[in-house]
Amino acid sequence: MEKIDVNVYGDSYPLRVERRDVTEKAAQDVDSIMRLFAEKAPTFEPVRLAVLAAISFAERKIELEEEMASLRQNVARLNVLIGENLH
Repeated sequence: MEKIDVNVYGDSYPLRVERRDVTEKAAQDVDSIMRLFAEKAPTFEPVRLAVLAAISFAERKIELEEEMASLRQNVARLNVLIGENLH
C-alpha cells in the first residue's frame, strides 16, 4: 500500500492506496465533475457539489452493473446455443 496526496476541488487529501494510477484518475474525475456542477450552479457549497458528484458516479455504477448483467445473460444464452449446436 502506498501513501499519496490527491487534489479535489482545491483541497488535498492524503490517502493510502493499492493502485496509485486508479486513485489519481478517480480523484481527477471527481474534481472534473464537481467543477462541471459548479459551472452550472456557482452558488453551491463544495459539500453539495461533492454529493452531486457522488450521486452521479453512483448512477453510472448502477447503469454499468445493469449493462454487465445484461451482457452476462447474453453470453449465457450464446453458450447454450453453441452447446446445442455442437451436439
